[in-house]
Amino acid sequence: MNNNGHGSGYGDGNGSGSGHGHGSGYGNGYGNGYGNGNGNGYGYGDGYGDGIALQIPRESAWIAYHYIVSHRQRLLLRSGEYVEVGDNIHEDRIEMCQMGLHASLCPADAVKYKPSNSVLTKVLIWGKVVVAKDKLVATDRRIVEIL
Repeated sequence: MNNNGHGSGYGDGNGSGSGHGHGSGYGNGYGNGYGNGNGNGYGYGDGYGDGIALQIPRESAWIAYHYIVSHRQRLLLRSGEYVEVGDNIHEDRIEMCQMGLHASLCPADAVKYKPSNSVLTKVLIWGKVVVAKDKLVATDRRIVEIL
């Protein structure tokens, strides 16, 4: 198993900034670089691997994006339960693409999994989290806002 990831970075500096990224992964890892540029636009990335479970404390929740079905102007989970902005949702068991609370770290990835009649939401995720290249699944998710 490859224990090294890779990263890509970009600079957001004054003048022309070129980026540099570095990431380290767990399992089959990958990293995305980011950073504020200083003219050179140095950035860095952290890697997360497919199939590796992380434990994210609630106070360190990650921002992510999720398309959720909108039914009669209400938000509808796969279970058939209605939820609202601000609700904390919990599922005990997670398995990528099978069960748990899914999301993506950027809207461009989330759109790949967009069901019909859905709206994009900004969410917080925490608890047990399994991260793949363009999606994740978590035990805990809160809808922060409808975008």
